[in-house]
Amino acid sequence: MNKRFSLLLLMFSIIIYGTNNVTVFANSKGGKPPKSHCIEEFEKKWKEFDNRVLRDIVKSYNLDLSGYEEFTHDDLNLKVGDNLNDHSDKISLQHLFVGSSIGSMRLFLENGLEGTKGYFLYKRTDGNNVIKELHKKGKVWVAMSVREKKAKRLRLKPFNWDKCSEN
Repeated sequence: MNKRFSLLLLMFSIIIYGTNNVTVFANSKGGKPPKSHCIEEFEKKWKEFDNRVLRDIVKSYNLDLSGYEEFTHDDLNLKVGDNLNDHSDKISLQHLFVGSSIGSMRLFLENGLEGTKGYFLYKRTDGNNVIKELHKKGKVWVAMSVREKKAKRLRLKPFNWDKCSEN
């Protein structure tokens, strides 16, 4: 009985010691990747997710966006010294980006700001896809119609920031 207990205690000690060594070696070998690497990895995953959301919206409305130029909210910002009267087209589009959505809100204008037709696309937080058809009237862009289609709610998988070092 005493031999069995000693043998069992010895095996238990070896298992505990071996597990601790593996853990120590695992942490000392790889370590945590730098924060910059994690940021790049997250941005890549976000871009993939954002494109997946756009593909879902485009597919639900059977859109062809060739010939359209994409604009971000930053593209519509005026620069210091710009005359407001010369940029009423940009100003008339800025309000579209207000609110929340799954993925980014996307603005596509046929032939850029010089064109007369465009689409504003986004996925509502409930998952529905929304399209606003835009037309340029004089120097101002106007939403001529708004349509919404029931769609699947897409989610970005949570990113584990704890795996990254603080640097």
